[in-house]
Amino acid sequence: MFSPVLLLAPLLYATTPAPATRVELVFGGDVIPHGELKKAAQAHALSAPPEVKGEPPRSLNNEGWDHVFEPIAGELRAVDVAVVNLETPVTDNKKAVTRQFLFNAPSAMVRALAAAGVKLVSTANNHARDQNLPGMVETLRHLDAAGIQHVGTGVSLSPAWEPVVMDVKGMRLGFLSFTRWMNGFTNPEDLEGPHVAYVPYKVEDQEREVSVEQLVEQVRLAAGQCDVLFVMVHWGAEYAEQPHPEDQQLARALIDAGAGAVIGHHPHVLQPLEQYTTPEGRKALIAYSLGNLVANQGRFYTYKPGGPGKDGDVRDSMLLRVAWVRREAGGPVELDAVSALPVWIENNALTRKRKELRNIQPLLLDREVEAVVGRVAQLDAQPLPEGRKAKAAKAAAKVERTALERRLAMQKLRRERILKMLPEGVTVATPTPRTPEAPAGGVAVQGAP
Repeated sequence: MFSPVLLLAPLLYATTPAPATRVELVFGGDVIPHGELKKAAQAHALSAPPEVKGEPPRSLNNEGWDHVFEPIAGELRAVDVAVVNLETPVTDNKKAVTRQFLFNAPSAMVRALAAAGVKLVSTANNHARDQNLPGMVETLRHLDAAGIQHVGTGVSLSPAWEPVVMDVKGMRLGFLSFTRWMNGFTNPEDLEGPHVAYVPYKVEDQEREVSVEQLVEQVRLAAGQCDVLFVMVHWGAEYAEQPHPEDQQLARALIDAGAGAVIGHHPHVLQPLEQYTTPEGRKALIAYSLGNLVANQGRFYTYKPGGPGKDGDVRDSMLLRVAWVRREAGGPVELDAVSALPVWIENNALTRKRKELRNIQPLLLDREVEAVVGRVAQLDAQPLPEGRKAKAAKAAAKVERTALERRLAMQKLRRERILKMLPEGVTVATPTPRTPEAPAGGVAVQGAP
């Protein structure tokens, strides 16, 4: 005879509702390998002896690039999918020409992005062709080798426009990317040649490119392949504080066509976020520009008490954390939460002491503020020595405290300017706790801002 408990068990399981499925993503801004950033990475490179005699030493930290991304790696690893804009070709061509507006990054940088937790990059931007068409193709090879998915460029027209669709916890996440700038280039006439997903602003440039009307239809088709579609777009005017009305109109049209979020890049400064609701009542998100995530811009910025701080805007950044949820099996996927982590690009071009290593890193501002406040409290609680050393120790503590207070004031100003970009309902995220497996990175509190 069967136990009554066993007989009831299938009925209980059948009537228990399935738990909600929640997927979390983080989006970051432009990753730009300026020459000084490459030098900063190289300054922190660690190597081990070669495994085979005659071979070069082995890198222990991806030629120093792990150091560059380490302060934000915990945030990138903590979510299901982390995405950034890769604003550079990636080639190991030792003869590659680089200069102020012509970029190239070593493959070690891509491996470091993967190690930091990046799962996907947007490659459609105005620097995609900086190392010519072979450089575009090599970039994709390095991304594939590192296990990073990519969207926005391809070995031909079709894959350049092909959306990436990931299955995460049973939720199909789609990603599409395009640029509105190509630095004077157009795509090859040969549709089988390497292409950038390109939708130019000027009508006269659209003869061989995709029009806005075709783009909207492409988004409609891509949205039909997934539960939520994220569209990354390279657009707008550099250093503009507000998006152009034409871009606002396009962003809303893309969401009306089915996108769940539009994530913008190119202006190199933050622009406001917008929470948009479609005529059918579906909630979506627009980030017109996430600014720079790591770059060498604004390296000579100096904090001025009482000043507006506009000249530091190119070093303001954020990690945008978004969550989508399916509340019941077979139900729709909905925008659940949006939060932001304020980020400041540390750059010691002006402040480093003699023999101090060059350093450029994106730092989590709230963690930095916490560290500075903690150090000030430590100084206040620290007993001063007596006798002949007391005067010198007191003077040293005063100098350090003055520098810390100045740094804290600068951090609070930068944080305030970043938070002005957030609309009502978007919260400030709490940084992921530090763990030995995912260290948060060094806190730079010694130098003046």
